[in-house]
Order: sequence, then C-alpha cells, then structure tokens
Amino acid sequence: KNGLIVDGTGKKGWTGNLLIKGERIELVTEKNVRVTAKIIDCTGKVIAPGFIDMHSHNDWFLTSKNRPELTTPFTAQGITTSVCGNCGFSTVGIKKGSSFINMLEEENLFKEGFDRIRWNTMDDYRHLLEKNGITHNLVMLAGHGTSRASIRGKDPKPMTEAEMKEMLYLLEESMDQGARGVSLGLQYEPGIFATFDELERVARLVKKKDKILTVHAKAYSNLSGAYPLIPFGTPHNLLAIDDLVGLAEKVGMKLQISHLIFVGSKTWNTFDNAMKRIDRAVSRGIDVKFDTYAYHCGASIINVLMPPWFLARVPGSYTSRAALARLRLEFKFIERLLGFGFDDIQIAHANHPDLNRFNGMFLRDIARERGIPDFENYLDFAKMSSGVARVLMHRYSNPEIVSELMRHPASHFMTDAWIEVSGVQNPSSFGCFPRFLQNARETGILTLEDAVRKMTGVNAERFSIPARGFLGKKLAADITVFDWNKVRDNTSPSCTDASPDGIEHVFINGVQVVNKGQVKSSLRPGKVLV
Repeated sequence: KNGLIVDGTGKKGWTGNLLIKGERIELVTEKNVRVTAKIIDCTGKVIAPGFIDMHSHNDWFLTSKNRPELTTPFTAQGITTSVCGNCGFSTVGIKKGSSFINMLEEENLFKEGFDRIRWNTMDDYRHLLEKNGITHNLVMLAGHGTSRASIRGKDPKPMTEAEMKEMLYLLEESMDQGARGVSLGLQYEPGIFATFDELERVARLVKKKDKILTVHAKAYSNLSGAYPLIPFGTPHNLLAIDDLVGLAEKVGMKLQISHLIFVGSKTWNTFDNAMKRIDRAVSRGIDVKFDTYAYHCGASIINVLMPPWFLARVPGSYTSRAALARLRLEFKFIERLLGFGFDDIQIAHANHPDLNRFNGMFLRDIARERGIPDFENYLDFAKMSSGVARVLMHRYSNPEIVSELMRHPASHFMTDAWIEVSGVQNPSSFGCFPRFLQNARETGILTLEDAVRKMTGVNAERFSIPARGFLGKKLAADITVFDWNKVRDNTSPSCTDASPDGIEHVFINGVQVVNKGQVKSSLRPGKVLV
C-alpha cells in the first residue's frame, strides 16, 4: 500500500497499491483498495517486480535438501527467478548410463552443491525439484559442455558424426522438455575443444527451436591461450566477439554473450572497440545482447587460464618439460602484455585438503608463503584440484567500464554467482542487485525505472518467461519491495558475504519470503518454469 509502483517496463513510477490473491496479482491501482487482507505499508518504498537473475549457477545447488543457506543470500537480494544452466555447465541433458558420471560429479566446479547426479533429462530434474520443493523460480538452459562430456568426457579430438548426433539429440530433448536454449562454455573443457562446425550445428538446432544461445566466449582479455599469440594482432577478446557475431549472423539465432568483462588493465582500452562491434551487429539486425554484473571481480576455475593445447594433453602436460616450458613462457608473455597476473587471482576454495588452508589468499602471496616460484605454485593448485580449484579473478574491469556496461541498451543484469559450502564467497552472491541499484542512485547513470527494467522486464522478455518481470493484473505475484534511498551492497574485499541493506519485502508466487529484510529460509514457493 502507498508505494512507488515501478512496473518493469521502464515507465515512470507512480504511487499506488497492489493486491495479491493467491499466486497472482489481483489489482494494481492508484485508487484506494478496501479489502480484508494483510496490509504492508510501503510509504517511501518502491514496489517492483521480483528481480530475475538471468545468469545463475544455482541449478546445481537446488537439488540439495534442507540447505537453505545455499540460496538464502539470493532471496535477500530480492531475486525471485534464476536462469540457470549457464557456461555449458547445466544439470540437464545427460546421456543415460554415461560412463562419465563420476567425472561430471567430481571434476565439477559445483561439486560441493549436490550429493550425486540421480537424473538425466530435463524432465527427470524437474520432477526431482518439484518433489523436494525449491526456494526460487527456475528457468533452465541445456548445457553443451554437460551433454558433450556425458558422451565422451573431455576428449579433445573432433566428435564423430554418431557422437555429434547423440549430443544434438540430448540438447534437443532438453529444449523440448522446457529448456529455454543452450549454453556454451568456450573457455572450459570440453567446450574449449569444439570446432566451428560443431558450434554451428548447435546454433542451427537452437535456431530451429526458436530458442536462445548463451555463450561464455573463448576470450575476455586482449591476450589469451585461445588464439595464436601474434604481436600487434587483433586483441583476442575482440576476435571472440567477432566469432560469435559471425556465427549469429550466419545462423540467425538469438545470441547472448555471457558476463561481458575486460580482464587485465591493458584489456580495458579495448572496451570502445568491443562496444562498437556489438552496436554494429545490432544495426545490421543481428539479435545480440550481453549480461553484466556489478563487480570488478568474478568467479571461475583455475583451469580457465590454461590454453587448449595444454589441456588437450592433461595429465601428461604436467610432466612434459617441453609443455611446461612453453606454458611458462606464454604466462610470462601474457602477464606482461595483459596487466593481469598471479597477484590478481584469489583462491576461493582450493578443492584439495593439503591446499584448503590457503583459501582467501592470492596466488602470489601463497607462493611466497610456500617458498616456491609463482608458476610452480599455480601448477600445484591446478593439478591437485583436477583443474577445478575455485578462484576469484580480480581486475576484470574498472568502475567506468561497469557503469558503461550498465548503461548500454543491450545489457542485462545478473549475478553469475553461487554459494559454496566452504571457502571464500563471491560477493555477487550477496550484493549484486542491491549494488546495481546503489550505483544507479549514486552516479545517476540510470534512472530508477531503467535500473529496475534491466533486472526484471527485459530479462523476462529475453528468455520468454511468461507472467513475470512486470507488475499487472493476473501476472505472477513475484514482487520485491525496496528502499531506493537506502538500498546498498555491504560486501567488501575483506568481507565478501555481508547482507545488503534496503531490500524490505519479497514475494515469490504470492508467498512472502522476506519480511522487513529477514529471509524466511524454510519456505519453498518456487516453480520450475517450462
């Protein structure tokens, strides 16, 4: 009652009242409402659609029973719906009877989030969640990496025609059962080994199904291991954008570039050229957009720094003097020309009992404490964790880039985050959406209405999520009430798991899950949206 209605469309907010009946919004009006119901006075507060996190990894964590701490911080941010299955790592589309199930469980960035894989298809996974109940609404993507790995593990060789058909069948089955599209992880195994022909066939399948292709690109820095190191050549992150735009233009599918970042201080000067490439693509009628978070750091795995030629020969690469000498030289070359090195890589969780004592420390400091060179220290963490030590990568961008990405008309807001059972948390899990609002308020780069639109309405439209993302009669009662003047992120480099201020009330499908800033963590009103 008496709140500022900001409905997710971008239109100017207005003071009014909103009535919830069951799972739906019954009425949104400027007029007085006479009704016998629980009343929340929202004077001085914003009544908005529930926030939609359009790039999340919580699909791996929603299968855990009685673990509300894995999703509570997202509720506290005002998030009501998560789009999951990103970066090629999806929980669905797994070959039945796969001989690589153990690998999918153990060599997995999210392995602490679930007990074991006890499903195969999108339908299997959905039925499990519906049986257990879930805290948030869930929208799924099929993961190219998951399906490919369930067929042939991390084999770097090109797929056979039979394997290709089997993988495409798994991806199509997932989309037929409700997945909104396919995600690619082109910096991770096995996506890093995919040929252009393989990617084109996946893209054509997505186009045939009228779905969306989301892509963790091959490179987000001006130099990487993904392309040949050519002095004075086109920066690698721009080559990656060119590859994706070219694929989208050739096939005609919807392209979503995941977490557009600019890794290393010497990559930052490619920002204008990257935006020009996206703008030119849009002007030519190519359906390309990107998503972004509100921080200068992001979560990944330690192997993301490895070039394909090294990963293709693991574990033999670790004992090859020639391979290690070449890798050492490439790392030195990239660090000098990239403005990003071992002092920018923070171990969030080492994923090995002998190394977990270093959680929270930066690789350069760890190397000094262990009394070994930086390169050998890095190799220990990569090898001993099977490549999945969780890291926070810093110097991903700067405040100016964050602001420009927020303002850009093709941007969507998201967290790219998850809660880990142990280790240092990603601050995005706790404060990303409040930080977007705080940035908009304090810098004026976006109006209140446009900031809300980028975390609600446009996200719902991008992933064809019906009845959500907006406030209106008969739409789902997913609602977030916040104080525009007080909402803020409270995380810091030394305290990455602080709760935000200003998120007052949250409803998911008509059930109040946050009351005066306090999360009711035992409630499971979420739905799998298919």
